[in-house]
Amino acid sequence: MINFHSNRQSGFTLLEIVVAMAIAALIGVGAMRVLDSATLTHKNIQKTGTRYNDIERALLFLSNDLQQLAPRQFRDEFGDKKDNLFSDDSAGKTFLSFTRLGRRNPAKLARSNLEKLVYMLEDSSLQRISYLYPDGMNVEQGLARTLLENVESFKIDFFDGEEWNDFWPVENGGDETDSSANSKLPVAIKISLELEDLGLIERLFVISDKRKDSDG
Repeated sequence: MINFHSNRQSGFTLLEIVVAMAIAALIGVGAMRVLDSATLTHKNIQKTGTRYNDIERALLFLSNDLQQLAPRQFRDEFGDKKDNLFSDDSAGKTFLSFTRLGRRNPAKLARSNLEKLVYMLEDSSLQRISYLYPDGMNVEQGLARTLLENVESFKIDFFDGEEWNDFWPVENGGDETDSSANSKLPVAIKISLELEDLGLIERLFVISDKRKDSDG
């Protein structure tokens, strides 16, 4: 009996190789999509975290400044006395103007520890404007620092112990030219920020105790 030995070697057929390559390609595409999704999620988390950090930093600036609020009148560039805490949105632009204590002086310069500040919304950015001197400074002499961007609206309300008002001082109806205005402080101030991405954020700051003010 004659035995015929086949010279054919075992291996993959072309079809099997094509199928294997197709499966590998599908696995690779799926892995890339998962990686892209994970990278995008990581970036969004970082972006959101940075945004919340910026919000907290801006509110911390407000809190620190308002806690050091000085109950004193100041003089404008014309020498007229003005109430320290002043805010009025009747002109179409909300702002908060006041003087605070505890100005940092690392160089030990011969200057007052008082600092004149203005918070206002400019080009969708919440700005903190500081002045070198608490008296005799005009608006153009301030140094502006952007605290928070993408802000749609900035609103301030003042609680006088009985009701909320959208201006201060309440004794003169928000009239800054009334030189007889005293330097009483509100019991609380509510800051409302409407953000483009996160909506409305409100923060309440307790300023004074009406009972202590009346006893004094």
